[in-house]
Amino acid sequence: MAGKICELSTEFTKSNSAFPRALPWAGIYERLRRFGESNMYLPLGEGIKTVPPPRTLYSPLGMAKTQNRVLWPALIAVATIPRLLGAFFLPNAFGDAYVYIRDIGTLSTKISTGTFRLADLFGFWLPLYQLIAAVLNVFVRNGFYSGKLVSAVFGVGVCLFVYAVTFTLTNSRKASVLMFLLIALNPLHIFYSASAMTDIPHAFFVLGALYFLLQKNWILAATFAALAGCTRVESWMFIALIPLIQLVRERRVSIAPVLIMLAPPVFWFYISWKATSDWLACFRQRQQYLDWLLMMNPAIARFSVVNVLRDGATLLFSSDIAVLIACFVAGWLVLRQLLKIHRQRLSEETQMILAPIVFFFAFFALLLVAYLTHQQPIIFPRYGLILFTLGLPILAWAFLRVREQKPLWARRLLIGAIAILSFDASVQFAGAMGTINQYRAQKIVAEYLRDHFDAKSDTRIFCDEGTVKVLSGIPEEKFVTSSGAPLEADRFWDFLAERKVEYLVFVVNQSSVPNRLFPDLECGKRYGPLEPVINARTRFLPTEIRLCRVTGRGAQP
Repeated sequence: MAGKICELSTEFTKSNSAFPRALPWAGIYERLRRFGESNMYLPLGEGIKTVPPPRTLYSPLGMAKTQNRVLWPALIAVATIPRLLGAFFLPNAFGDAYVYIRDIGTLSTKISTGTFRLADLFGFWLPLYQLIAAVLNVFVRNGFYSGKLVSAVFGVGVCLFVYAVTFTLTNSRKASVLMFLLIALNPLHIFYSASAMTDIPHAFFVLGALYFLLQKNWILAATFAALAGCTRVESWMFIALIPLIQLVRERRVSIAPVLIMLAPPVFWFYISWKATSDWLACFRQRQQYLDWLLMMNPAIARFSVVNVLRDGATLLFSSDIAVLIACFVAGWLVLRQLLKIHRQRLSEETQMILAPIVFFFAFFALLLVAYLTHQQPIIFPRYGLILFTLGLPILAWAFLRVREQKPLWARRLLIGAIAILSFDASVQFAGAMGTINQYRAQKIVAEYLRDHFDAKSDTRIFCDEGTVKVLSGIPEEKFVTSSGAPLEADRFWDFLAERKVEYLVFVVNQSSVPNRLFPDLECGKRYGPLEPVINARTRFLPTEIRLCRVTGRGAQP
């Protein structure tokens, strides 16, 4: 009976804020008896026996199951609808997507005809995304939509992983749903989820590795890291990062996960050797392309105030300013704990947030080093997406941590974060609309070439605009680019004549040979052998694409 009285006393204290701190022992039993009667506890004979409470309408466990049955379909629907619509109605966000689409079509043709060989996987990019889309395309038979649909599905998966990782870190359903909505409704993420590119599938595998790492399932974490390493080469760094995190958390390193993550680079080196007899062929091709890009664009070959400000702004708005601030705050908190690791063991909370912090700053440092060494001379918006995706769970954790330690700051921080996130989203939306306008100009030129150029003739098209080339549907071998073109006007005309160039396409204010040789070429006016045909332009995110017919072989203006 004494034990039951203690239990009732504890329950009564928690539920009754008026419970006096110094309660005279004389009246304690009477008070507990009245409280027990109100909770269906009745004294019967010796001791206290309980009468079963009346049947309740719900139980906490049942509520949780019901919430999950409703929540997950709702999350999937919210993430799927905009991405599925985008896959069918939005253009690709970047010109590289059309090269992926071409590779998808080539691979699917070889798979369906039974001529596929392992060496066919070799190319400028790692092959996992293209292979998945090619398998789908065997049934869909439309490489354009196959690539976009695969990316859209992975985009939905990214949103769900953001929710799962956030909930694992914070144990807060509200915070997890909020982070999910920030990624699910983010304009830039929707745009790239609807594009046939590797950025979103790669982010899915990275988040999968992070989620299972938080669960201490090292085999599955390594498997997702290996899939990421088959998609983009930067994920090969997980070979070092995941064992390091395991060493900090468990004071040991498992061999099996390391072997799993070693498989992608070994496999890719073998594919490169089998296709070209050079196991580093892919990296040599990338370096050759980079050298050509810097030669054709001397403005980006060196740092300038304008370029640095432009690239810095792009990174800030694509990764989100609030997310970056939260990640640096969380990184500082974790670093303070790591500096004391020789004196005390890391808390469980610090061990949990350690993995997201390591993932975030690993990608941030990789991008920063590549930019400073000119291995990545331009920061595109899509580069910040992986930071935004990894940073959202950290943002939720950091806010809840600060709210716990500085509750008076919580409201101001929340309002500030919402304002910054809204502003960044509006900038991203404006950028997406500008890209759509650019696509319309590219499509006008591509459709003219498709309707007026005879692909069966021996003539060619000079064009550096990759999107126009792919949208036209004209075979790749029918195009000539600035690569290898002479930089002297007289020799350039001979170059066009030797290759029987019928049409010349170039983008104004971009570093291509025609722009460098003929800066005074005016819109709508004939310039030597160049006869203007189309001038497609946009006002928002200004783009001007000119299409000229080459009418005189070797003639000079």
